[in-house]
Amino acid sequence: MITKAKLVYVCEVLVILGLTLFIASNITSLRPHRERVKQYISSVYMYGQQHVNIINRDQNLLVGTLNNTLPKVDEHSPAEPLVVVATPTPLPPTIPPTLPPCSKTGEKLVGAMYIDQTVPDDTALKALSSEYGGTVEKGGWWTPTKCSPRRKVAIIIPYRNREAQLKMFLHHLHPVLQRQQLFYRIIVVEQLKDTTFNRAGLFNVGYAEALKIAPFDCFVFSDVDLLPENDHNYYGCPTSPRHMSVAVDKFNYRLPYHAIFGGVGSFLKEDFEKINGMSNLFWGWGGEDDDLYKRITKKGFKLTRPSMKVGRYTMIKVKHHRSHGANPNRMNLLRNSKGRMETDGLNDLKYRLEEVVEEPLVTFVKVHMDPKDYCKVLGKC
Repeated sequence: MITKAKLVYVCEVLVILGLTLFIASNITSLRPHRERVKQYISSVYMYGQQHVNIINRDQNLLVGTLNNTLPKVDEHSPAEPLVVVATPTPLPPTIPPTLPPCSKTGEKLVGAMYIDQTVPDDTALKALSSEYGGTVEKGGWWTPTKCSPRRKVAIIIPYRNREAQLKMFLHHLHPVLQRQQLFYRIIVVEQLKDTTFNRAGLFNVGYAEALKIAPFDCFVFSDVDLLPENDHNYYGCPTSPRHMSVAVDKFNYRLPYHAIFGGVGSFLKEDFEKINGMSNLFWGWGGEDDDLYKRITKKGFKLTRPSMKVGRYTMIKVKHHRSHGANPNRMNLLRNSKGRMETDGLNDLKYRLEEVVEEPLVTFVKVHMDPKDYCKVLGKC
């Protein structure tokens, strides 16, 4: 069946082909403007890709896992409820060919910032949303209008029952990312029910689901309780991989140990795939960030960090309930991190997507993850 969305997309493709022929026939005269032409082609690709993703999502009501890693449900097993996934709002063509590249660091940066430790009320949050005259579009995304962004950034946050912290995070980070002139979307990956929390697995889920929304090329993985104190700490993947939260107030603004990669870190898409993402086997608190560091060094990457002055973070002091304790198996897992990384990560990710919800300041990806899906690998349940 030819849908309206398909017709729109076909028309757009015809326009793109016409423009491409024009460019080809005038390549000599356009040579001085080749950077702008490249930006335009990139913009067109990004816009078209989002429409393809949305069409594909509309045609798939039942959702599964990255690379179809979940086993098929036995026809005699209890029926699962049919899940309809909300379609993320398509973005408009965001990079006209006449716009110059955005600054590599942003504009109107203020440097050190005051960190407000109070929970913002609904009025303060609504003021950020485009629905109430703000700049943040539904789903928690924004793009510059006066320059061409250098990166398409997905901010991935693992989450469960931390509403107050999330409000503080969104209220603080949206203005920072806009001053840095990034095309970005904030994606919160919420683990449902009361199964043991899996921070690293949720990061992997966020990576997989983000790419269904837009062709992001930079991924920032952040805990919800860490607020940057300096907006010169660039979230656009200036280097990769990069440990960003090097000086947290909880640790007296010092690194607890050299091999740490916890808190906030960023990767280019290709680099995250080279290390096969993060481990899916760390259920409960601790160990997954040390495992990540070992993956990075195993592949020969040089880990970079901002200065201790720029990479400062405040840990939100609003109390929260930790539903599960430390992972008792973390030390055993860390002994074979490097040998396990080729088979434990993005290519062995198991989860069930419940729904994708676009709220005014954030996109929620709600999923089920269960350690029972990894019984064979863990050797126990």
